[in-house]
Amino acid sequence: MYFLCLDTTLDNCSVHIISSNRDTFSLNDANYPPSDIMPTLVGQALSGLGLKNSDITGIIIATGPGNYTSLRVGISFGSGLAKALSIPVYGISSLQALMLTHKKKYNENTKLLVGIKARGEDYFLQLFDNNCLSLIKPVKADIIRAKELFFKYNLLFLGSGSLNLATNFGQEENIITTEDRIDFLKVYKSINKNLLDYENNIWPLYLSEPIAEKKDPLWFAKKIK
Repeated sequence: MYFLCLDTTLDNCSVHIISSNRDTFSLNDANYPPSDIMPTLVGQALSGLGLKNSDITGIIIATGPGNYTSLRVGISFGSGLAKALSIPVYGISSLQALMLTHKKKYNENTKLLVGIKARGEDYFLQLFDNNCLSLIKPVKADIIRAKELFFKYNLLFLGSGSLNLATNFGQEENIITTEDRIDFLKVYKSINKNLLDYENNIWPLYLSEPIAEKKDPLWFAKKIK
């Protein structure tokens, strides 16, 4: 069993291969648009484990929220490859995936706020309980709005927005991680018993008008060699 996992949530394109034997292989690139680099990264990841496309038995895609164009690239690539290989494709939000990456036993009254830095002063946010079950739908908000929504809770913080959020909430000691890195092996283990719930769930998760999340046009220019 080999699963190909794709993440193009924000400025980074990452490719992961996980297996039932816990062998993993990961590659990341933040210098080129996912549309340019993803096929290369997938090829390199497969070669790194001595695999062919036909060895892949399933694909997991992080569906956002994040950059409008990058999300479409990751989802389109994964969906197209799944159809070409006649294998299942599964989608999971990046916020839930980050939550499951750091899943462990928490106190019963604990609430966990996943915050991914968005454009400008905004954050992509979602609140989870101690069993990693979502308490609200994902939202996009600045610090002021985040305080209105979540200040009443004693929180643990995860994600690239954690430092700013926790500092403004006066709960700096409650930061679990300030990274957005998804451990797809942990994600797969968490969702495996209910994997069918995620099959074909590959719609991009947008929390704003597409133009608000597009990158600077210069980012799409090829590097001068």
